[in-house]
Amino acid sequence: MPDIQIEVLTDEVKTLSARNTPSLKDKWLITDEVCKLLDVSKRKLQQMRTQNVIKYKKSGKKIYYKASDIQSYLEEC
Repeated sequence: MPDIQIEVLTDEVKTLSARNTPSLKDKWLITDEVCKLLDVSKRKLQQMRTQNVIKYKKSGKKIYYKASDIQSYLEEC
């Protein structure tokens, strides 16, 4: 019986944690983070932007990528 209670508590913690985790739709990544995720150089990432392979937004000199777009790209590959 105690094992079942532990499983129920574990499931409840996971559910609560998922609710408090910001969704990927809301998260934006910078170039360095995307390079690490995709395991590419900054130059390769620039080429991917130029070829419209990766969506991005530019604000001043900073370039931002939606985490959900990067995840979609990874799933396609």
